[in-house]
Amino acid sequence: MVPPNEETGAQTPVDTIPIRWRPLPPSVAQARLEAAADDAANEKVAAPRIAAVLAACKLAGQELERLHRGFADTTDLDLTGYSRASAIWLLSGRTLGLLHALLAQVEAGICTEAVVTGRAIHEAARVLFAFGAPEADDLVRLWLDDQGRHRYVRQGAARDAEETYEKALAEAMKAAGVPPISSTRDMTELLYDRMSRVAHSRRSSCVDAVWVRGRMMPYGHHPSAIRRAGYATWAAAMTVEVVNSVGDALRALYSQERFFTEHMRPLITSIEAVRQSTPLDELSIRRAAGTA
Repeated sequence: MVPPNEETGAQTPVDTIPIRWRPLPPSVAQARLEAAADDAANEKVAAPRIAAVLAACKLAGQELERLHRGFADTTDLDLTGYSRASAIWLLSGRTLGLLHALLAQVEAGICTEAVVTGRAIHEAARVLFAFGAPEADDLVRLWLDDQGRHRYVRQGAARDAEETYEKALAEAMKAAGVPPISSTRDMTELLYDRMSRVAHSRRSSCVDAVWVRGRMMPYGHHPSAIRRAGYATWAAAMTVEVVNSVGDALRALYSQERFFTEHMRPLITSIEAVRQSTPLDELSIRRAAGTA
């Protein structure tokens, strides 16, 4: 199989490049030694910062779990019944379980592969938002019916319902004299595409995991503290997405006017405060480690 050349349209051979056995080049061995020293220095700064950010994320997850579990403990909701409330409770629990898995992966130093879990979280969050949208009963019924190999709530339909909800909310905010929210659809679709590339093991996601100069590809714990710090930042953003989606879902279940303000906003604020006090960007880490 040969792909077409973009300039000429001709097929470019993919299996005619000769491969020869040879010892590991000294330049590669030297690059690995230099990287190991660099990683060791950065690790001293990055490790406690990563731990602090992930601790804030885990605390947020635990509070969401407490509220989710508490609703089952204090109401007679048929947890597996055929109702919007049951759908919201079930999918909220699944989303919290996925967040737990994601934070465990990132804490273990797993990077690219953790994006697969992140994609599942993102999908569940979008469907949760759709469940709360007005006139989305058909999506709730589709999810509850759970029939057939291809009959499930697709991301496009979930985003359509969410966008309708956002527009109605923006109009209400405008009428109340509050600056309206802007549509998140474009950003959501871009994020979903990037995570889907990893989930489908597309070439770009595989290449992204390779350290070409050192001729290495991580299989689990990533040796680069800088890279792991970047993924901890992403995990924090994913945690905030879960707080927003599950928090909004629980708000609908608890039917408390100030539920989100009293329970969810402090969680988001605490995560952002830790991120500000323990910056995980490469320049901040390298400056503190003396490797800039």
